[in-house]
Amino acid sequence: MRADSWLHRVLVALSGITLVLVVVYIVLIQENRSVQAEVNQRQQFINQSIQLGRINDALIRALAAAAVEHNDDKLRELLAQNGITINPTTGAPEKQVTPAAAAPAGTGR
Repeated sequence: MRADSWLHRVLVALSGITLVLVVVYIVLIQENRSVQAEVNQRQQFINQSIQLGRINDALIRALAAAAVEHNDDKLRELLAQNGITINPTTGAPEKQVTPAAAAPAGTGR
């Protein structure tokens, strides 16, 4: 009888541990789903930002071309206020690099 009692206690303990592990697993799955949803939202924002960046570049090029074609000084000033200069020979826009956005110089090692 003592062997059956000992075996019974071991089996109850193992089944209890198994139950705890199942609950932990379910909690981790739920947390993983919420983190994955947040990552998906961030990725969608990045993808939309890339698309808007392409549209922004096309719009700047169109404005620069119109400024060169029509000699529109107001349009040139508007572009210059936003950090965009127009190459007088090609009419292509060039973004001005601000000191904070400039890449650090190499150390020459």
